[in-house]
Amino acid sequence: MKYYFIGLLSVVLLCSACRKNKKEATAFNTVSVENQMERIVNDLKVPGMAVALVGTDGILWSKTNGMADMEKKEPVTEKTVFKLGSIAKTIVGLSVLKLQEEGKLNLDANINDYLPFKVVNPNNPGKKITLKHLLTHTSGIRDTIYERDLLTEGFLTMDQDNPMALKEYVKNMLTPEGQFYNPVTFMDDSKGAIYSYSNIGAALAACIVEQVSGESFDTYSTSAFFTPLSTHTLVWHLRDFSSQPFAMPYYYTTTLMPTGKYSMVDYCSGGLHSNLTDLAAFARMLINNGMASGKQLISPQSLDLMKKVPFPDVAPTQGLFMQHYKLGTSDIFGHSGDLPGGSSLLYFCPDTKRAVVIILNRKIEEEDIHVAVNQLLGDVFKL
Repeated sequence: MKYYFIGLLSVVLLCSACRKNKKEATAFNTVSVENQMERIVNDLKVPGMAVALVGTDGILWSKTNGMADMEKKEPVTEKTVFKLGSIAKTIVGLSVLKLQEEGKLNLDANINDYLPFKVVNPNNPGKKITLKHLLTHTSGIRDTIYERDLLTEGFLTMDQDNPMALKEYVKNMLTPEGQFYNPVTFMDDSKGAIYSYSNIGAALAACIVEQVSGESFDTYSTSAFFTPLSTHTLVWHLRDFSSQPFAMPYYYTTTLMPTGKYSMVDYCSGGLHSNLTDLAAFARMLINNGMASGKQLISPQSLDLMKKVPFPDVAPTQGLFMQHYKLGTSDIFGHSGDLPGGSSLLYFCPDTKRAVVIILNRKIEEEDIHVAVNQLLGDVFKL
């Protein structure tokens, strides 16, 4: 559930000057952007996609292309719900920072101060693992067993929501008495921090949110962030959008094949869903420094903290579940997602108060698609 930026510096250009309102969208020259979308769908065999440029007041420009469901011949629209993948981790980060604002936890405290069970790295038992480590993928917890042995054996559930509770999953993965425990889940970082992208680490952070807030992670995050945005398809579970048009996830071998609807046991790491309109509303909140509908959902100070890179020598682009890249001479922040049958990007540029959202219903695996989507990201920021 991760997405690799390839050649970002070589394929994207500087953000354009800020335009003041939606009326100026009619002046956008979108020919190159639309041509790139056509190429991605028709030449690179991505079934469908949705793209938006977002400003402080909402969507400035958007476009959909291709098919949400090839078998049913349903086209992608702005209402089509996609699986987003690891953009979900941004919500975990926001939830942690909001609880820190409220004085209920501390990024630098030992995670075992908040857990009903102990998590200890057997290779480095004296190390204090913190939420800051979890949110920067430097905790020493890695996805080896998750990816190699378990992801398709009970961790993915077809056509229904996975019944395993988040705390049960985390405990089973990370404690010696757990059903899925294996010492190789932990790295030997006794000689220094090591970066390893970790969905399990994200699930552990979400489990701490549950323990501290006293609510399930889906309930807490929905109340804190999605409900105030007045969105309807920013949801964690299959049951929550059963009546909405759905972008069937696809994979490619010699032809495009549907994966079917599925859920993940660690929904908080990559199980988020949304249509283009609602994801743009979330992006707008980030552009507006945490403000939505007159309410401060997260403080500007917490967002600034998420954007900072605390361990530049180990993870030079990794903030607190928020990635930091250069776009020309400007900085962009956000996250991307990559999961079976889908990929997504959400990045915002504080200098120009613009965000770009890109969602696809095929996992981006080949380098030519990576390069094409990164080029599209830069071209949309230029509008």
